[in-house]
Amino acid sequence: MHMKQEQDTETGQRISRRRFLNTAAVASGLGISAAVVGSACSSSKSATGATAEAGSPTMAMGAGASTPTPAGGMTWQEMDAMHKNGVEDYLANTKAPITKGKGNQLLTPRVENGVKVFDLTVDEVEWETLPGKIQKAVGYNGTLPGPILRATEGDQVRINVKNNLKESTVVHWHGVIVPNAMDGVPYVTQEPITPGSSHVYEFTLRNSGTHMYHSHHNSLNQVNRGLLGAFIVDPKDPSSYPAHDRDYVVVLNDLFLGFTINGKEFPATDALVANKGERVLVRFMNEGTMHHPMHLHGMPMEVFAVDGWKLPQPYKCDTLDCPPGNRYDVIIEATEPGIWAFHCHVLSHVEGEKGMFGMVMALVVT
Repeated sequence: MHMKQEQDTETGQRISRRRFLNTAAVASGLGISAAVVGSACSSSKSATGATAEAGSPTMAMGAGASTPTPAGGMTWQEMDAMHKNGVEDYLANTKAPITKGKGNQLLTPRVENGVKVFDLTVDEVEWETLPGKIQKAVGYNGTLPGPILRATEGDQVRINVKNNLKESTVVHWHGVIVPNAMDGVPYVTQEPITPGSSHVYEFTLRNSGTHMYHSHHNSLNQVNRGLLGAFIVDPKDPSSYPAHDRDYVVVLNDLFLGFTINGKEFPATDALVANKGERVLVRFMNEGTMHHPMHLHGMPMEVFAVDGWKLPQPYKCDTLDCPPGNRYDVIIEATEPGIWAFHCHVLSHVEGEKGMFGMVMALVVT
């Protein structure tokens, strides 16, 4: 089956408001405002520019009222309007990005004497996770997440890292089997990469699968401010992997920059798109500090690999808990047309009285 590499989720697909309202009825569970839900800490802005407070109560009885009123003092009409505005902003984002900057893009290596060479810089960046919410972050090659490194089992790779930060750093190849000297742990396997200096990592890719790379120096700060990315090692024998038509990488993070999916918060998150009947590969990786049970409405996910290793017996679920550091590969059979909610099911990470926020995205099947 021909595989389309969907390293970003921008597509020519356009979701009109009329079509959304028609198809959203298919996706039950969160109602119309949650039928589109797009891609992790502290409070994050809602679609209207207000702050959605994680864990806040959503309703309280007003004095002398015969019906509940929102805890924040707004009317139910105001609450509904804020939820609606968030969905409309998400729909706008499917037509044209509502924030600047896009991470998680494939980095094509150059080849030198048979070695695949990747160049990474470690940079201070200003990153927009929501419209107008620009945060001081750090990133590889100026993006968050960093670029996707992708090669094939058996390849020799060389990664040149230049540190442009004002503090030291290293790079750890999470899940990739490497020689000890290449593991990227300061004062254990190498000296730190000091400000302004460079370091070369080189190794042969011995194990295929979905892996990660991230800082291992001041990592609570550096990783959660953006020094993270995906490292995909394709199997030497492609037939050993499940057939699929689309391939998505979903990077979860949750501390200093908000509850983000691929570096963005709802409504600035991208949708995953597929045609009816296609097989969609989704590679989840949690590079944050919290568990994120990712829940898909309408269709099951078949989990076939964990941490890059194929399971002896795949299993199906609709909610997949992704602990910090873990990676899960799933196949979704896109059998049901519509716009389907796809979100973390820790509700304080995704929705409050002011609307949806954070780790929310949608699977759109046409």
